[in-house]
Amino acid sequence: MDARRPSAQAVLIRAGRIAMVGDRAEIDAAAGDAPRLECEGRTLVPGFVDGHTHVELSCLSREHWVQAQTPPCRSLDDIGRRIRDREDSGDGWLVCRCSFALQDKVVEQRLFTREELDDLVPDRPLAVLAGLHVAMLNTAALRRLDLWDREPPGVTLQRAADGTPTGVATEVWDLIPGLPRDAVMEAIAAHHRDLTLAQGITSAHTIPFSAADAEACRLLQARGGLPLRLRTYCHVPRSATLEALIESRARPGAGDDWLRFGGVKIFVDGQHGDGLGRVFDDFKWTPGELARFVAQAHGAGLQLWMHAVSPGAVRMAARAVASATAGTPGRGRHRIEHGGDYLDVADIPLLRATGVRLVTTPHFLRSDTPVPGQSPLRTLIDAGFEPIGGTDTTGTVPEGAGPLFNIACAVNRTDAEGRVLDPDERIGVGEALRLFTAWAAAGAFEEDVKGRLAPGMLGDAVLVSEDVLSLPPERLFDVRVDATVVDGRVVYRR
Repeated sequence: MDARRPSAQAVLIRAGRIAMVGDRAEIDAAAGDAPRLECEGRTLVPGFVDGHTHVELSCLSREHWVQAQTPPCRSLDDIGRRIRDREDSGDGWLVCRCSFALQDKVVEQRLFTREELDDLVPDRPLAVLAGLHVAMLNTAALRRLDLWDREPPGVTLQRAADGTPTGVATEVWDLIPGLPRDAVMEAIAAHHRDLTLAQGITSAHTIPFSAADAEACRLLQARGGLPLRLRTYCHVPRSATLEALIESRARPGAGDDWLRFGGVKIFVDGQHGDGLGRVFDDFKWTPGELARFVAQAHGAGLQLWMHAVSPGAVRMAARAVASATAGTPGRGRHRIEHGGDYLDVADIPLLRATGVRLVTTPHFLRSDTPVPGQSPLRTLIDAGFEPIGGTDTTGTVPEGAGPLFNIACAVNRTDAEGRVLDPDERIGVGEALRLFTAWAAAGAFEEDVKGRLAPGMLGDAVLVSEDVLSLPPERLFDVRVDATVVDGRVVYRR
């Protein structure tokens, strides 16, 4: 990934930094008796930078929530059996993780009803999540969240003819309470290896679900229990207010090479529909409100992440940035999360003028129901964008946690049935690698220390099982991470 030296035979890492990149003989001579990782003909690439993920929530999901993705589940009955197996495990919230577009993937071709969930779990709150933004709730959950008779701004509740809730709702994920710090620490310690290091992820841009999540990561890293570099983004308003962050003088990059503060995450829209196929704008702001918020954050020097999953929301975010950064486009490197997937290409001139960075999650082409024109990566790269690759892992799509799977999705552009989607938007393997190396690093102001194997960079690398640049595109789905190196130490071997 280094234009000055595209390939080499060996890398020397000393004191956590890359000291040399070159021929085997010269590296051997310089290394002396240092320990070696023999690649044996396999390919070493820069450590993957996951540009948008939820490390804490993914680990919590694995540890504490029912896992019922499709596959292996094929029906609501299959999911119900998994819920019953856990129903007597406590008296607090019971949460079940299912796949995107669940109604399209189960034989019943629908979602659970509230009555069915009440039969499964009558006395404790139950939330069955299809993705993160679409939920099915039993009566106890609706009552606990005070949703029976009200519909908070941004939340969509399906109701029967008599006005009672059917149980299907959108945008309630952030109402479900988090877990205490120690429970979060236990979950991260148990599962981060499989979700990050085994995937070749050496750095993650993560959005903690709560303040307890952020504190859990800080303590684990301080104790040496989390050999992963994190850049955390604070969700406003769930975790803090913008005013509180400004008053605390939080600045992007504050911290050390292991844990840094990144900036602010907000939602411009939510699900962009009711979760049942009806599409509509569910903006969280008026254009004026968003413009004022962006101007305040930009003026305070904070980098903004703006969730937008519809062309209208992407456009609104871009216009807010244009207003806030007039005369200094790109200075804040503000980002539109999912903007690389759900934009209108007619807005490319507007987006380029603002200097915003666009984030893409290529596995959405396979794991969700793709929309026409989704993820036009070839068009974006040709227009001068350097998209940021993110897995957006929360536990919904287990295979989507890996950058290699996302790289294969970006190159092949096939859906779950193997159909090619917009073949003209395919990108090359080298470009797909940059989504999760150099371009993701630049999305967090870290291109000088991450994303390339070059002298002076942090000593993070991934050994993959094949030469990805020479494989037929369809074989990319078979490539595996054989070893992960962080700070010059081998922290994972397959």
